[in-house]
Amino acid sequence: MLLQTNSYIVPRDKQEEHARLMRRFKQVLLKLGCEHFEVFEQTGPNWTPGESGRCVQLMRFRDRKHQQHVQNAERTDPAAQAIIAELSELLNMPLQQQQGFFAAGYYQSVLHERETESANKPTSGEQIEGSKPAPGMF
Repeated sequence: MLLQTNSYIVPRDKQEEHARLMRRFKQVLLKLGCEHFEVFEQTGPNWTPGESGRCVQLMRFRDRKHQQHVQNAERTDPAAQAIIAELSELLNMPLQQQQGFFAAGYYQSVLHERETESANKPTSGEQIEGSKPAPGMF
């Protein structure tokens, strides 16, 4: 399993529009093959509304190949491109990237990797061709 995260700031006066865009984006991603998409807002102590307006998108994929398939479809889908353009304008994404407010990360399931490695473990002296450590966040 591969998890992709995007984190950014949503100004208070733009939260409703952001929520509407995320509902539309979830529908488009589902059509493109992404079965799991969620958006969360960071909260303050004792579940009070967050002061920062920071939101985190989570997208789960079966593996890197599945993630690349959805990304390629997203690049060529007019509906996806329109929503991305709207979101970028709504959030002033270039400024957020410049100021370090936007962050993207990728995480690979450690448990799945360990299970796969155990099942494919070489016997005495045998080497796995091209083996390398599983990536974490990149």
